[in-house]
Amino acid sequence: MNKGSIILVGGPASGKTNYIARLWLAFAAKKGRLRAPQLPGNIEYVNQAVAHLQERKFAPRSDKNMEESGRRDFTITVRGDEGAGPPRDLTVPDITGELWSRAIKSYELPQDWMDALQASSSAILFIGAHSKFNHQPMNWVTARDLLQGHEEEDDDDLDEDDDDYGDDEDEDGEPIASPTPPVGGEVAGTDEVETIVVNLPDAASSVEADGGDDLPDVAQKRDVLPAQVGFCELVRYLSLLLSDRADGGKPRVAIVITAWDMLDLKAKKAGPMKYLEDQFPMFAGRIRTPGRLDIDVFGMSIVGGNLRGTPNKAFRESLKGRDLADVGYTAVMREGVMVEDGDVTLPLAWALGN
Repeated sequence: MNKGSIILVGGPASGKTNYIARLWLAFAAKKGRLRAPQLPGNIEYVNQAVAHLQERKFAPRSDKNMEESGRRDFTITVRGDEGAGPPRDLTVPDITGELWSRAIKSYELPQDWMDALQASSSAILFIGAHSKFNHQPMNWVTARDLLQGHEEEDDDDLDEDDDDYGDDEDEDGEPIASPTPPVGGEVAGTDEVETIVVNLPDAASSVEADGGDDLPDVAQKRDVLPAQVGFCELVRYLSLLLSDRADGGKPRVAIVITAWDMLDLKAKKAGPMKYLEDQFPMFAGRIRTPGRLDIDVFGMSIVGGNLRGTPNKAFRESLKGRDLADVGYTAVMREGVMVEDGDVTLPLAWALGN
């Protein structure tokens, strides 16, 4: 039996866990290009994620305090060509988004992560569409009066009442923050926000020369790295450490843009690569540059719509009694046309060469 390994890469709330849950539903229903003759029974966290989807709720984020020892790997036998291909014993080392974020900031990888990467010749890099975790570079000219400290993100338990599920969460499943206090001020009942006061000497000098008022200070959250810089760093890790394929080919990396259904019609029609070019031009240029990796880009909708919030109650109701293996889709460009393919195994199958 051929053995293989694929690494799942992505920051917090990038959609890794929900994709695994939806993939499991496809495997259980034996639908898609990649199929699993038998599902392992000792993967509690996957079963928990599937249970959330079956309740028409997205799985919550992984424990931010989970250490390296909390990795949750699993092994499954898969066959390509809609189950007609040879069996392949596939191991998926799953590393939480917070640990990937830590690696990006420190520019260091623990040895066991490096071993996992070197044991793999395929990877999936997850990027959440329009996620608040996708921090953009600062623009001092147009945004200096708007930048301010944000409350530290935290995870709350999901609302058990289906009628208003997600009303107190944003699109990433994070609690909706209360109004941010002014710099140097406080709001009763809120935690203190650590801020950095940033001086703008060049702009301030020009204002004073014109006789204007002092320019307001700007507060910025500490240790925030522009998202596309982090994405480029993850690709660098993959390029350096992934092994060549068994046939001598380049390692394959499928970039999956999750929450694809959140985009407007024009953005969806333009396709996944155009989304990256518009939102993360530096990263798009990086993956277009010929190199050691074979890269393709996909969009992914787990269930075909947003499950959170009262405005989406009708969509949640529409899923009652339905087989969730029949909802959701992969967005892929074919002959210049964006297609919504109901097979959510496509990115994984492509990365594995099936």
